[in-house]
Amino acid sequence: MLFNLTKAKIMSKPKFNFREAYERIDQIKGRLSEMAENLESDKEREAFTDAEKGEIKQLNRELDILEMKIKANTPTIAVMRQEDIEDANRQIRECLDKGQRFELKISRAVAQDFAGNASGYANPAASTNPAGLTTHDIVKPLYNKTILAAIGAPLLTGLKGNHQWPVIEAFHATINDEGAALGDTQIPINKLIAKPERIGIAVPVTREALNETDNLIQLVATEYMPVAIAALMNKIMFSNAKVTGATNLYGPFITGNMTAGNKKVYTGEAPTLKDLVGVKSAILARNIQADGLCYVMNETTKGLLEATPKWSGANVAIVDDNGKINGVPVFTTNEVPDGFVHVGAFKYAPQGLFGDMTFIVDPYSLSRKNAIDFVLNVDYAITVLRQEAFATLAKVGVELDKSTATVTAASGAGHTVQLNAIVAPVGSTVTWASSDTSKATVSTAGKVTGVAEGSAEITASITYDGETYTDKCTVTVS
Repeated sequence: MLFNLTKAKIMSKPKFNFREAYERIDQIKGRLSEMAENLESDKEREAFTDAEKGEIKQLNRELDILEMKIKANTPTIAVMRQEDIEDANRQIRECLDKGQRFELKISRAVAQDFAGNASGYANPAASTNPAGLTTHDIVKPLYNKTILAAIGAPLLTGLKGNHQWPVIEAFHATINDEGAALGDTQIPINKLIAKPERIGIAVPVTREALNETDNLIQLVATEYMPVAIAALMNKIMFSNAKVTGATNLYGPFITGNMTAGNKKVYTGEAPTLKDLVGVKSAILARNIQADGLCYVMNETTKGLLEATPKWSGANVAIVDDNGKINGVPVFTTNEVPDGFVHVGAFKYAPQGLFGDMTFIVDPYSLSRKNAIDFVLNVDYAITVLRQEAFATLAKVGVELDKSTATVTAASGAGHTVQLNAIVAPVGSTVTWASSDTSKATVSTAGKVTGVAEGSAEITASITYDGETYTDKCTVTVS
């Protein structure tokens, strides 16, 4: 038998298929989720079977390999000069045309006369960096949308390692061998060390917008991304619950963490100046230094206070023309619900951005079929140094839409009446009760039914911070 031996062709390295990799990752995650749900729903089993454990191990191994390959095949360019920006814009378009993922590293390089990121601070008064795109281009517009701009505090950027927050007052002085407690001696030393977590902020940009825009990088970095980052930072800072997925990233207004005595309430349409000064005084009475004080509310509440005189007959509103309350600045955000005012000395909640910023240009988001995701990855940290430096003022109460009502004892028209309760805070649970159920009853939804001739008082009540608030309606049964 004769064999024809030919030279083997030298094959070039096959092109990495990002789409197939992402689709396989989705399949793996779907299978892992399915196995977890099966175990959870099977009350007879306490653990995975040996076969399932083997499959999970293999799937996780494949997942790790795919993610490593994606990272290894993602081209990276560091943007430092204007030529780099032009080159990066060109490469982004080429990658998008090829359906390829792209990573963009944002430089921290600055000119010698630039007073911004070189010191680790984002200084809004600094001159424009003459270099290409740097973190300052992202941080400056971002800064102006955060509480830091309102109080004139810097946003720390480019931090490295186990950063210690710069709180100068965290010391203890001794005079004649006797301790003299100064401002911040109550700050535990472990709180001074920042604990950053990786955050990824995705900004979807439609393909049509990309096609019509010459300078993609500047558009996303200086217009779209700062809005998204600031929104996340404000959500973390002002929410009353932890943001999903966060471990150490939470602000000073988490419901269960608030200091006793720092949760104040008011009734009426808007808080009075006395209410607002009172909640600030509750903070200062705890040996808190006043610098960095700020009121935080949404635009609706601020609008009410701009139309409310400081006192009866006053020509000056509670929030003055400079956007301040008795000299204390006001910051607005949608993260504070209607009827709430936060106040705090925000230097006791420092925040900063760690390490380098990178953009991942991702054309594979299945949920946005006609958009490209620009994902910023950066490490972010926030620490509440003294919880007692923060307080809330909440509108609390319940008001019924009727003070009197009439129903009949006999079934038919007029046998029932619906009472509606307006509550604050919005979403509070209303408890209904009748003073005499032999005359009239009330359902858990406020529906009153006549039973026998006579009258009964229907009470709607809510509970906030251990206190009960009520309103009543007198119902006559005929």
